[in-house]
This record gives sequence, structure tokens and C-alpha cells, in this order.
Amino acid sequence: MTARMRDKLWLDFSAWCRRRRLQALPAHPWTVAAYARWCEARLHYGGILRAVRAIARAHVLAGHRTPDRDPTVTRTLRLIEERDGTRAGRSALFRDHDFAPRDAHKRDMAKTSHRGGPASAPKTAKRRTRVGATSPPLVRHRPRP
Repeated sequence: MTARMRDKLWLDFSAWCRRRRLQALPAHPWTVAAYARWCEARLHYGGILRAVRAIARAHVLAGHRTPDRDPTVTRTLRLIEERDGTRAGRSALFRDHDFAPRDAHKRDMAKTSHRGGPASAPKTAKRRTRVGATSPPLVRHRPRP
């Protein structure tokens, strides 16, 4: 990690603390853990670890105790690492066999319509009402003939 990158990470942390009216130097371990959790949505585990190391280095240079060795911070980093590992180890949202070729889909639809599946649903079925909708349903303005 370069000195420029370290300085940027430290400035990001101190700005984050300033916006929340927290003390950046010396930072409470809870503050560093909260910052790591906040970074979790924006950075991968390696980036968060670099940020915590930059914070610890700023504390050492200022003559303060480093907050990164506190159990609160180490547990938080371990939790983030586990979550990041499960995200990286996860497969894609959909698998290849979830999608069939277009012709296969048409054949399946033809089969279900002969068996009374979704394609042959009665046309007199009642409309479902939308529960929990944020906007009202569309209203027909012309009278029905």
C-alpha cells in the first residue's frame, strides 16, 4: 500500500467520523468497527482491512494505542471476512439449466395447455386485488358497452 493510498484511507475515515461527530484520533474501537461495517457495502474484505490498517498506523504515528487489536474490531473483521467469503463462494443467481431454449419453452407451453395448465385458465377468473401496492390500480374511464 502506498503512502498516498494510506493517506486517502485515513482522510476518508476522519471525514466519516466528522460527519457523525465521532472522534477520529484516538478512535474508540466501536467507531472503527462501525466504520468497517459501513465500508462492507462499498468495499471487499481486503479494502476494509487496508482501511483499518491505515487507521491503526495513524494511531501509532500519533502515539496512541491502536484500536485494531481490540476484540470488538477483530470480531467485526472476522464477521466481514466470513460474509465476504460466502459472497465470493456463491454461484451465480441463475444456473444455465434454469433457462431453456425458446423452442423448448414453446413446447412446454403447448403441453401445459392440453393438460389444463396455466395456458387454459378460464377467462371468467376474477381479477386479483393488489395487496400492499403503493399506487392505486388503473381506473377505466370509458363505460363498458
